[in-house]
Amino acid sequence: MNTRGEHQAATPAHSGPAKEAASTTLMLLRLGKRWFGMDVKAIEEVALKGGVTRVPTAPAHILGVTTLRGRLVTVVGLEQMLGGAGLLSGENSATLPRLVVVRDGDYEMAVVADGIQGMTEYAPATDPEPDRPTSRSEFVREEFGWRGRRVSLLDVPLLIAAAAKLAGILSPSEEAEKEVEP
Repeated sequence: MNTRGEHQAATPAHSGPAKEAASTTLMLLRLGKRWFGMDVKAIEEVALKGGVTRVPTAPAHILGVTTLRGRLVTVVGLEQMLGGAGLLSGENSATLPRLVVVRDGDYEMAVVADGIQGMTEYAPATDPEPDRPTSRSEFVREEFGWRGRRVSLLDVPLLIAAAAKLAGILSPSEEAEKEVEP
């Protein structure tokens, strides 16, 4: 039982003996009623969602572009990438909608979030088959329980690669493969 002020760490939602594993610090974010976790090492910044300029003929998952600190950043709708309607809920939002800017190498994009819960330590699942969502996207590594909620753990490099692939752009790994080809 946690008392006020104690940190409640996330634990994988799987059964079986748990092995000691190195923990990762995750940022927890909410989009509608769904919760997601991202490794903080991949997060460049969190910004208030300002004006987003729609790009004509862009795929549905690309909500547009915005300027952050003099950089033009593509804004991606995670909900659209997961097959949802793409509408942010206004339900009890603790924070204004935010942009979570993530980076993989030279590739950078912003993901819209209704709210940011903060950070938590997470020990990755050590089972050969961690608890995976049934409608798992390639960028959802696994799901775990946190404070009575299901959290989808996002693999940021795979998320960026999936967004690029849906837009017809080479991902960082595909670019590296292309450079190796004769």
